[in-house]
Amino acid sequence: MQEDDYPALREAIDTARQSGNPIAIEGGGTRKFYGREIVGTPLSLSGHHGIVEYSPTELVVTVKAGTTVDSLSQILQDNQQMIGFEPPNCLPDSTIGGSIALGLSGSARPYRGNVQDSILGVRLLTGDGRNMRFGGQVIKNVAGFDISRLVVGSLGCLGIVLEVSLKVIPKPECEWTLNMEIPDVDQAISKFNSLSGKPYPISASAWCNGVASIRLSGSQAGVKSAAQNIGGTINEDDPIWNQVNTHTHPFFRQGQRLLKVFQKPSAPVISSHKPVLVDWGGALRWYGEEVNESELQQGLSGQGGWLERFCNADRSQEVFQELHPATMRIKQRLKDVFDPDRILNPGRMYSGI
Repeated sequence: MQEDDYPALREAIDTARQSGNPIAIEGGGTRKFYGREIVGTPLSLSGHHGIVEYSPTELVVTVKAGTTVDSLSQILQDNQQMIGFEPPNCLPDSTIGGSIALGLSGSARPYRGNVQDSILGVRLLTGDGRNMRFGGQVIKNVAGFDISRLVVGSLGCLGIVLEVSLKVIPKPECEWTLNMEIPDVDQAISKFNSLSGKPYPISASAWCNGVASIRLSGSQAGVKSAAQNIGGTINEDDPIWNQVNTHTHPFFRQGQRLLKVFQKPSAPVISSHKPVLVDWGGALRWYGEEVNESELQQGLSGQGGWLERFCNADRSQEVFQELHPATMRIKQRLKDVFDPDRILNPGRMYSGI
């Protein structure tokens, strides 16, 4: 492919540089609530979709950024394959490019890896008009910054993601969910920790409304054996994982302020207000609008971990965890290199970036 594959996008970059008016990059526009305030003229990538290359035997797929999560998942499903990090699919228009830019992983994250573990390469249109490729379609060691991984979670501030190469994995032969009543969240987290390191094919574990759910994925014999050892009520098609990953679970009700707290799975609950939903085996804890944010921050400062204002917070302020000054300087220098005119999603991640 040549650099003129995306003439409309290049023209938008040139116009923004000349006028000084920034661009607000979006995929399907399904997660506009995420990050700080959106500034600039919307530029959608939803029209740039499709498979660039797919090698099922090599477990690698390259897609245009506007390709929806649903459509890619269906193509992979036809070959009994899937995306390991289970990109949250908020609405049918959610795109792969958007998933990379936000860097969000589903319930399988502790067991199958995060977005960075699946990404092999990206094609990027920078803020100064360069069409660049980083990484490739094989897993290999790199020297210096791995730009394809730096793009993950950058919220479009480094460039317009044009194409993405991802590692895919085989779908499991069998998948069961074990449900057990555990009223107290601390007990549920202890249960998850007690199973850590044991030879069970666990692919997700979550707690909500007094019920702990553990997903097993693998061969039918392996899943059945693990279920017998762990116990609980077997559900072969539990909707909780789809509800959590698509943010359609009742907890994600519209208009509620939601906070995400990331901690070690073994860390005790730090707030007198218990988390409403726990995912990632205890490493991800969701809090609703009734929680005391200052109390959470104070507890995190003593135990480690960080807090993210996921949605319905004051977006004119910082919504992500404050960075160490040295880390912030690195991010600002990267912004200088990739978007010197500050025209791509300015301030969406942090003020000044």
